[in-house]
Amino acid sequence: MANKKRGYYSIKLGGKNRTMHFSMNFWANFTEQMNVPLDKVSEVFDKGVSITSIRALIYSALLAHDQEQNNDIDYNQFTVGMWLEDFNAEELDNIVSSMMESRILGTDLNAGLSRNIKKTTSNKRTIFFISR
Repeated sequence: MANKKRGYYSIKLGGKNRTMHFSMNFWANFTEQMNVPLDKVSEVFDKGVSITSIRALIYSALLAHDQEQNNDIDYNQFTVGMWLEDFNAEELDNIVSSMMESRILGTDLNAGLSRNIKKTTSNKRTIFFISR
């Protein structure tokens, strides 16, 4: 379930329905996780999306929503990494699309990211490229 224009995406993870929020709080969490300033975020994705950036993206969005709602945080980045083992390419594509279509990326805060998401599949692996 997604409300992409508001940057929300819900999914069942860790045995619970959880919501991700691609908000200012998400960007604060994500840049902290990746140890990059906001204006350098596009460099994280220049050569495609790594496992580290996928995990940071999902974790940061889950954390943003739960922090905003004062929910108990019953996971960490490593727990999220274990949950990602059950993800398929389509689900990940939906999540990345939700982030790219969020209201935040419709402003000047898009960190140089364009909304062009290129997906390529080789040897049963899906690689996402986010172009500027």
